[in-house]
Amino acid sequence: MKPSIARPASTGMKAAILIFLAAGLAYLPLVTKFGYSFDDWYLMWAAKAYGPETFFPIFSVDRPLRAWLMYPTYQLFGENPLWYNLSAYLFRSLGGLAFGWMLGMLWPRARAAAISMALLFVVYPGFLSQPNAIDYQSHIVALALALFSLALTVRAFTGTSSMRKRAPWLVVSALIGWLYLGLMEYYIGFEIIRFLLIFLLAIRAETAWIARIKKAVLNWLPLAMIPVGFVFWRVFIFVGERKATDAGAQLSLFLVSPLRAMYNWATSLIFDTWDVLAMAWVTPLAQVLRFLNGTQILTGIGLGLLAIGMSWYTLRSLDNNDDNWRREAFWLGLGSVIAGLMPVILANREVSFPYFSRYTLIASTGAVMLLVALVYSFPRKARQQAVLSVLILAATLTHFGNSVKAAAETASMRNFWWQVAWRIPHLEQNVTLVTLYPAAPLQEDYFIWGPANLIYYPVPLSEKDIQPGIFAAMPDTDTVEKVLARERQQYDNRRKIITYANYRNILLLIQNQETDCVRVIDGHLPEAWQEDSEAFLQMAPFSEIDHVWTDAPGKVPPSVVFGPEPEHGWCYYYQKATLARQKEDWEEVRRLGDEANAKNVFYTAIEIEWLPFIQAYTLAGDTDKVTEIASHFRKRLDETGCQALAHPQIPEDVRAALERQFCQQP
Repeated sequence: MKPSIARPASTGMKAAILIFLAAGLAYLPLVTKFGYSFDDWYLMWAAKAYGPETFFPIFSVDRPLRAWLMYPTYQLFGENPLWYNLSAYLFRSLGGLAFGWMLGMLWPRARAAAISMALLFVVYPGFLSQPNAIDYQSHIVALALALFSLALTVRAFTGTSSMRKRAPWLVVSALIGWLYLGLMEYYIGFEIIRFLLIFLLAIRAETAWIARIKKAVLNWLPLAMIPVGFVFWRVFIFVGERKATDAGAQLSLFLVSPLRAMYNWATSLIFDTWDVLAMAWVTPLAQVLRFLNGTQILTGIGLGLLAIGMSWYTLRSLDNNDDNWRREAFWLGLGSVIAGLMPVILANREVSFPYFSRYTLIASTGAVMLLVALVYSFPRKARQQAVLSVLILAATLTHFGNSVKAAAETASMRNFWWQVAWRIPHLEQNVTLVTLYPAAPLQEDYFIWGPANLIYYPVPLSEKDIQPGIFAAMPDTDTVEKVLARERQQYDNRRKIITYANYRNILLLIQNQETDCVRVIDGHLPEAWQEDSEAFLQMAPFSEIDHVWTDAPGKVPPSVVFGPEPEHGWCYYYQKATLARQKEDWEEVRRLGDEANAKNVFYTAIEIEWLPFIQAYTLAGDTDKVTEIASHFRKRLDETGCQALAHPQIPEDVRAALERQFCQQP
């Protein structure tokens, strides 16, 4: 008896090690370089300024249980994004273990297939929000809880036929079921998968089909309390304020036009199923490869080869001795894909890479079951290993590329705000920033005001409301129209955070490319550049530099969020020079220019960034230095850029000479 007991235990340990190591190769190589992104900004500013208890009002509008997870998590990890990312890795791996345990109980004689499914699930390349670990902590924890709940259900119906002995497993399964749904309501698709699992186990009995179906329904009924109880609470008790998670709002199209709604749902289901099964292994990889250089591609391939080697080592002595598992896995997988996508589709959402990749999470469980069933249908083991290896390599390379992209976005964002801190000692309260980032995503206004407030207003400003000290507006057409129309402040209440964007009270911050310096625009003499967008050119005259408090003590960005202070290269000198120019300290501008020149960074600038130094050297009568700067111009200033030469202290005849040297001729 010992060998038969010891071998599965040994195999289970190897499988667990494989899952943790494969997930580590996929998610951890650059984990120390991940920072805040997307919704992390407003969450972490609110917790910093108002304390972690502010999570309760923030999440009360749609998913109140998330606060009960984020509150202790913030108490443990604080502001450090590293710990959230390590936690996300841990729960992603634990979810893979729970999934593998469930599959091992379903098909105990197909252990190679079960381990392959769990491995592909934990590195599934369709989910690209793993580095966004603060906001997605709830998604990933809920995923692990859901899979553990399903595994307990399978354990109840495979471990014993006694209802009395099943009861403890089912009770714990139900409690965990309510817990994961409270964290993420659209995960309710797992409850359809739960029924499919119970149905699969019931129809294995050698009885008439009616008896099998009756058995499945009776076995499922005690667990129906999970979806029924949750839906009753969600629809009839809970009062949500966010339409994106409100069932009535999402089903409004069906009430208006049932046929159109059903057509949209059917087509979305077809396309999303294709995305989850096939395109998840192709599209995300193609998207991230453009961020990688040759060395990084080779590194990603190396990580993938390590994962392949570990999988071969773990699976080499395992076989699939069950003739029925492939058919069951195929149909269970297809049903699980549909079950996972239905709540998403009924909410009028769809799978889209990369920003809506979270909608693949539930369906990915079915996708890997179906794919592994197809892979193991090849007659030769070498072909099976080859296809599995390609899938593992694609997934690992995708996640490494995604990590490179996330790390680059973090570095770009940190560089941007360190430059702002060098340039702006303090910002006047209630100013509205309009900003352009060169690499980091910019989808919501809090992507701007979140980091700004973490630097300048990381303290509560209102006893009544959650309200930042600095507001923001997106650099889009709508903002341009409101700025040109001189519209007043606009009230917004988003997740109980109150903002008042004021289009008469703006300050523009521009950085077109990562190699450029951040420019703080003075509307009186806007320094525009040929690469500036039309939107910024239109708004530039309305940018009010007076919102910058030049004599206030400088603010130091918290290193846990923005990293250590960067090396003082060209952009440091440019920011300090423009600050000195604003204070009309021309001697300091010249001193900074001479110091930058001595450090051999002076001539790394783009032309528009030399303007404060041209002005300072001109006012000092240093024509040799001005002429030397002119010799390094690759592009002459266009008309809008030349307007900045019209500084009041520069005589008109001198300005004309400067225009001949530095400006495009009409």
